[in-house]
Amino acid sequence: MRIPKKPFPNYKWRWAVYTPTESLNDPPIFLGILRVLRLNEFKNFSSKDVNDGLEVVQEETDSTVNLVRSQERNIFRNSGQYWKGLGMLENGKRGQIILTPFGRKLADGELTQVEFATTIVKTLELPNRRIESDTSDWDKVGLSFKPFEIILEILSSLEERLGSFEAYITPEELIRIIIPLAGDNGQMDEYIEAIYLFRNGELDLSEWPDCAPESNDKRMAREFLLYLTNYGFCNSISRGSNLKDEYFLSNISLSEIDELFAIETNETELDRIERIIRSSQIPANIERKKVVREVLERPYQNQFRKMIMEAYQSTCLVTGVRLENVLEAAHIKPIKHKGDDNIFNGICMRADIHTLFDSNHLKILPSGEIKLTSEANRKENYEHLPSKVVLPDFVDRQQLDWRIKYY
Repeated sequence: MRIPKKPFPNYKWRWAVYTPTESLNDPPIFLGILRVLRLNEFKNFSSKDVNDGLEVVQEETDSTVNLVRSQERNIFRNSGQYWKGLGMLENGKRGQIILTPFGRKLADGELTQVEFATTIVKTLELPNRRIESDTSDWDKVGLSFKPFEIILEILSSLEERLGSFEAYITPEELIRIIIPLAGDNGQMDEYIEAIYLFRNGELDLSEWPDCAPESNDKRMAREFLLYLTNYGFCNSISRGSNLKDEYFLSNISLSEIDELFAIETNETELDRIERIIRSSQIPANIERKKVVREVLERPYQNQFRKMIMEAYQSTCLVTGVRLENVLEAAHIKPIKHKGDDNIFNGICMRADIHTLFDSNHLKILPSGEIKLTSEANRKENYEHLPSKVVLPDFVDRQQLDWRIKYY
C-alpha cells in the first residue's frame, strides 16, 4: 500500500467556512435562513428586517446557534459562506443580499430539498471557487475533484466488493485515509484496499500525511457526511464517538449512483444543471424511497394511522378518495423535527399525494390553499387537483406554517 503525498502544506477538505457550524446545514435552519434572505433581497445583511427574521428562525427551529449576536454581527458575518458556497448567494455589492436564480428557486419552493441536494452532490467541487479567494496551491498541482462523488463511489464500491455489512464510512476513515488519498489522485482500488486493511488492523498510518491537523478541520470534514445524511443519501449508526459513527447509503441505489456520475454537466449555472438532473428521475426516485422508508421506520405509525383514519373518516383531504388500502397518515411537522403523533399534526392522504407532500411538490397553506411546483402542476401530472381544501378545525395551522417556512 503506497503512502500518499500531501499535495501542498495547507491541503484539507473545507466545507463552506473556516469555522464549521454543523447545525447550519440542518435543512430547516438552512432553508429558513435562505427564505429570510429571499424576503429581504437587495437589503443589507445587517438590516433590522433580516435580524428580526433570523430571530424568528432561531425560535421556530430551536436552533442551538445564536443567529443574531447583534445587528452588526449576525450569522452572516461569520457564516454567510454556507449559502455562497452552495450557490445560493451572488458575490455582488458588499453587504447587499443578492440571491442566485438557483437560490431563488429553492427559497420559493420551486425546487425540492432532494432536487437541490442532488444538484449539489453532483456539482460541488474542491477547491470551492465560490468562496475560496486563493486557489493557487490547488491550481499549481492541477488538483480538483468532486468530494461527494468520491464518497458515494467508495460506498458503492464497498458494497459491491465487501458486502452490505462493510458498506459504510466513518469520519475517521474519511479524515485519515480518503482525504489524503484524494489529495494524491487516489484510485478507487486504493481507497477500498486502505479501508479494508485499516479495519483489520493491518494498515500503518503513522507515515501518512495529516490533512486535518486542527480540531475544526476534523469537524469540517465530517460535514460532508452530515450533508449526505441530512438530505437522505445516507443514514448513520452511532458508535459512541463522532469520528467512529458509521455512514451508509440510504434511498439511492448503486445503479442510480452510476447514472448520476454519468450525467454530463458542462453548464456552469446551477439552475440549468438542476433541470438536467431532474430529467434523469434520480431525485424523484430518492424522494419516493425516502418517504416510504420514513413511514416504515416510524415507531408508532400504525397507531397514528388509525387515529388519522378515524379523524378524517378514511377520506383523502386532497382527492376525496375513500379506499383505505391507498390511504396514509401524513405528518405535517415531521417527527424528526419534533412533530407529534396526534390528529392536530396529521392529514389523511392518498399514497401518491403523501409522496408529493413529503417531497415538497405539494404544499398546503394554513388557509387551505394548495400550491404545486411547476413540475407537479403539469397537465399530465397533477394539474387536476383542487386549488384549495377545507381544513378540519382540529388541524394545527401553526404546524402548516412551520412546514412552509422550514421544510
